Amino acid sequence: MLRFGLVCAMGLAAFQAFAQDINPTRDEVEGLGSSYSPYVDKNMRKGVFAENLYWGDTHLHTSVSGDAGLLGTYLDPEDAYRFARGEEVTTNTGQRAKLVRPLDFLVVADHAENLGMAPMLA
Repeated sequence: MLRFGLVCAMGLAAFQAFAQDINPTRDEVEGLGSSYSPYVDKNMRKGVFAENLYWGDTHLHTSVSGDAGLLGTYLDPEDAYRFARGEEVTTNTGQRAKLVRPLDFLVVADHAENLGMAPMLA
């Protein structure tokens, strides 16, 4: 057990060595108010705005993936893409759901193992 703890501690130390140092200085943060991100506030005051931002979901499972389908999800990949485009869908709890703004992208990440088993069992 001690060996496992040492291995975990060494792995954590190695992981932290690759982390970026992004701590702002006190001067950079003072006077920014209660903003979520001092970096955004600072750039906005300079007139610097991000361009080409895209909003989406990079990992979505549908009914054909065992982990989601066996837990009650019955929306299939086509339903997922309809929802991402801003169309209304009915959830597995019977609620109607619709995005205020469509997503720019969606990745349906269903597992290849046992693909389609959940709908078949249902």
